[in-house]
Amino acid sequence: MRRAITTLLAAAVLAVPVGNATAAAKATTKVVVTRKFAGSTVQADRYGPLQVTITVRKTTTITGTKKKVSRKIVGLTVPVYPNESGRSQYISQNALPVLRSEVLRAQSASIDLVSGATYTSEAFVQSLQAAILKARRA
Repeated sequence: MRRAITTLLAAAVLAVPVGNATAAAKATTKVVVTRKFAGSTVQADRYGPLQVTITVRKTTTITGTKKKVSRKIVGLTVPVYPNESGRSQYISQNALPVLRSEVLRAQSASIDLVSGATYTSEAFVQSLQAAILKARRA
């Protein structure tokens, strides 16, 4: 009986380090980095320049030897927008919040343009695409 108990305890002691080594090999490391990327300044026809700046959260998850990188647009600002005239200010005030919400929903530059703000929408998408490409390279 003693010999059986001793054998079982010895087997358990030997098995524990193997279990810990397996757990250590499968440990997960997560690194989260948030950065801002500015797109190019694009002329919105006769209305003026427009530039988009996005805030991207990059999450890198490492499990064992596998590495997974995911990016999410968590913020978007338009520091330069058409405001040369009253008309361009009106268009920007109405179109930019809609475009912003579309980007945060779609997480890409594949968004619908705003009716009545075609030039502003097109310039917005061009600047946004440039910012997204910068974020992918970083």
